[in-house]
Amino acid sequence: MPLIEAADKNFIGSYRKLVEHSPGGEAREFGGVYAFVTDLPIGMFNGCIVSRPAAFEDVTAALDWVAARDVPYRLWVHEELTDGLAQSVRERGMERHAWLIPQMVLEQPPELPASAPGVTVRSVEDGRSLDEYRQVYVEDGTSENVARRLFSDSFAADPDVELMLASLDGRAVGTSLAIRTDEIAGVYAVATLSDARRRGVGTAATWAAVAAGRAWGCDTVVLQASEMGFPVYRAMGFRTVVRYAVFRPSA
Repeated sequence: MPLIEAADKNFIGSYRKLVEHSPGGEAREFGGVYAFVTDLPIGMFNGCIVSRPAAFEDVTAALDWVAARDVPYRLWVHEELTDGLAQSVRERGMERHAWLIPQMVLEQPPELPASAPGVTVRSVEDGRSLDEYRQVYVEDGTSENVARRLFSDSFAADPDVELMLASLDGRAVGTSLAIRTDEIAGVYAVATLSDARRRGVGTAATWAAVAAGRAWGCDTVVLQASEMGFPVYRAMGFRTVVRYAVFRPSA
């Protein structure tokens, strides 16, 4: 499978998985546009993904469908397809984020390297560790209700999902998770509390999610990089295969 197609498949697959475990979640396809809502009050968990050429009417219909659910949302578009969607975006007054999100791929993932001193990572395997996982997000400013809805019991128990909890000197301070879409694994939800950053926590959590993909037998691991995480992932061997422009409704 071409690497761009593999990356897109898992990116869309990750949202399919969230919708599956979100009460009230729903997804539809409008031509070449994948539209979804999880009903979570966070823009990045509702929206439309344009990963292949799509008719103006399909993009408009998809955006109308998501907007009707009255949730914050985003529009992700392959960088080279943005010009063709300029009219639709302009008519809605949507704003483009300055950062183009790299879709990054790691082929033939290596063995899990050693973590930095004081850093340990373990799989979430019971209710207690799942509560610790959610608590990292609560400490970072996410409401407890949203953390429980996002990382629900059913989501954590899904055989195509593996949650990782990272600790620094025994304190839970970081997370990651892996999502499997057929033969492709994706790394998501890499997060580190601000007072524990630059200690190797994020790198170790990312490698643990990569290792989960390797254990599933996946030869390709993908992720979408934030501006902060990009140099870390590049140093790990991930390479960019395509970039997404991201739009959101203006305030």
